[in-house]
Order: sequence, then C-alpha cells, then structure tokens
Amino acid sequence: MLLDRLLYNNRTPSVLKKALDFQSQRHLLISSNISNMDTPGYKAKDVNFESQLRQAIGTSGELDMATTNGKHIGTGNSAVKNMMPDVFEEQDSAKANGNNVNLDKEMMKLAENQIAYNATTQMMGKRASTIRAAITEIAQ
Repeated sequence: MLLDRLLYNNRTPSVLKKALDFQSQRHLLISSNISNMDTPGYKAKDVNFESQLRQAIGTSGELDMATTNGKHIGTGNSAVKNMMPDVFEEQDSAKANGNNVNLDKEMMKLAENQIAYNATTQMMGKRASTIRAAITEIAQ
C-alpha cells in the first residue's frame, strides 16, 4: 500500500517536511489573494507542488535512485530536496477592475490546504509513534 511505503520509508521525513513547507507557502499565497481581493489589477496566485512530489516519489511509490558513482547502490533525497514551488497566476476571468480573485474559490482552497496540512502532520505523528513504540517495545 502506498500509504505504508510513505509512512515507513527512510526518505519519508524529508518528503513530509517538504510537503509542509509547500503547504505553508500555499497558505500564505491564498491569504495574500484574499487580502488583495479588492486591489485593482491583482491576479490570484497559487502554487503547484503535487506533480513535483509525485515525480520525486515516483509512480511506484518509491523514491528515485541517486548515486555519486556508477558502482554505488542506494537512494537519495536529492529529488525531494531540489523541489521548488511552481507559483502561477490563476486564469479566472477578471472583474471590471482587472482583479480575478474569487472569494469562494479562495476559501475552498484554504480549507483544502488546511486539511492536507493536518493530514501531513498526522502522518508525521503516526510515523513518530510507530518508531517510539518499536524502540520502547510498547504496543500502540
């Protein structure tokens, strides 16, 4: 199962950390959009990181292999660490003042982002409690 691979893979902490970073940045962008909903000419912005995250994890759910020498075998975090947010302008139709911020859409994106952030932190907590249980030999 993909969730198990994500929870218990050695590269999971860096993937989850990067996801939290991107979700935090998306929250700031959405908040900025809402703040500027009456600013003439302002264009709503968003960030896309899901496609980059899927690419870094790979279609099979495993992280991409990275080696420093052709004879080495091992996985690396370089694909995850090198991910950068892809900020883009929304292509929604603009109002008379040139502003294209849609409050309902921004509030929906804010709620969606908050749910994703909470899910990511829960995954981090689950991983930590599993590792703690393995170390202390106490069942969860």
